[in-house]
Amino acid sequence: MKSAATSASVAAPLRISAPLPRQRRGWSALLLIFLVGVVGACAENIDTGKGCPVLCAGQSLTVRDTVITPVLVFDSTYVGYPQRGTETGLLLASRGDTIETRGIVRFDSMLTAFAPPNDTTRLVTQVDSSKLRLVFSSLGRRLSSKVTFDIYDVDEPSDTNSAAVLANFVANRRIGGKTVDSAAFTDTTYIPLADSAVLDKIKNGKHLRVGIKISGTGSVWLRAGSMETGYPATVSYKPSKDTLVKALVVSPISSVPIDPAEVKRDLQDYTLVAKYNIVPTTGTFAVGGTPGRRAYLRFNIPRYISDSATVIRATLRLTQRPVKLGSLRDSIVVHAHVGLAGPTVTDLFRASDIISIAGLLVLDSLIVSPADSGLKTLEMYTLVRAWGGQSALVNQPPRALILKARDEFLSPMEVRFFSTSGPLATRPSLRVTYVPKSTYGVP
Repeated sequence: MKSAATSASVAAPLRISAPLPRQRRGWSALLLIFLVGVVGACAENIDTGKGCPVLCAGQSLTVRDTVITPVLVFDSTYVGYPQRGTETGLLLASRGDTIETRGIVRFDSMLTAFAPPNDTTRLVTQVDSSKLRLVFSSLGRRLSSKVTFDIYDVDEPSDTNSAAVLANFVANRRIGGKTVDSAAFTDTTYIPLADSAVLDKIKNGKHLRVGIKISGTGSVWLRAGSMETGYPATVSYKPSKDTLVKALVVSPISSVPIDPAEVKRDLQDYTLVAKYNIVPTTGTFAVGGTPGRRAYLRFNIPRYISDSATVIRATLRLTQRPVKLGSLRDSIVVHAHVGLAGPTVTDLFRASDIISIAGLLVLDSLIVSPADSGLKTLEMYTLVRAWGGQSALVNQPPRALILKARDEFLSPMEVRFFSTSGPLATRPSLRVTYVPKSTYGVP
């Protein structure tokens, strides 16, 4: 068996046409293209000789190995995923001067009446035992010896402006709070609220919009449930001192904007980033962090491999650069998603959101510590073969891979890799093992 090594150069500059309409039609077709490519590619049989085994018995295959560098046309980091309010949970984090996040929950429709047992319905004129309930995930949790929750009234006209909302986290807007010993911490936590503040919202028809701030004796971060998880925050209060009258429970609801309705739904609860002081580094791309970062990688694989060879193995090689956040015991899971956006999508932030599910054509993933460094590898053999199967198609999607954190926006962890503009020895490369295709026929 012979072995050879070759290298590919960067392709000509990419030309991108006019933007695609907002509708995401054609995704299924693009996905089908990839799957067809896989089926076609996997139909190759490399167990026999390159000619007919009857006419050319004993003929052997030549397996070659090459490292393609540079393998990327370009790479870039895009920040701001997922969109506000679509997170699967609320990240509450406090890490000194590095990271601070806030949870925002809207209760725009308070219960103003109650029905005592065996009596007529009455208006709420007093409240007692007001509290906010939060349900926490046991995953990705970091607790200090003591954890403090502070609740603020963040209702104001400019509530779609992040800076304006964050400006309400001041002493005279505080309406509740609680300090918990970490040893006594439970997944469901009730935080007392000022009864006077809740009653004022009810009697005057105001919105109760709460901002949740967390702090501790050290670094602390937690994942609170949201509407997307099915375990949202709730507010409860007793409208009477009568022990037979049950507490009223209010779930999140947003009254604005009227249109589009999906934005109103997303704004029922969401996370705001108050501080993220992780200094960017040149010559790298990033994945994870708060808010979420995704890396868009566009590949240039030579035609003698993608079109004229049977790929046996393809390994993406990335060199990690450490981030001064956490320790080696902290980790982040990075999934590789196939880019499904067509060539007319010029907005690569949007293209980084038009992606396959995790595990489609790239079964491998990365589990890395932000503080680690050195070579990391990602197997993408099936995807490289699928790309070869679609080479002759018109208007095919660019050969793009999007790296995304599994727990996007639910963990403050961020990982960085050297990019195409990094030092030469650290740039992304692709190691490919392949068999050159041969012309079949009678010798």
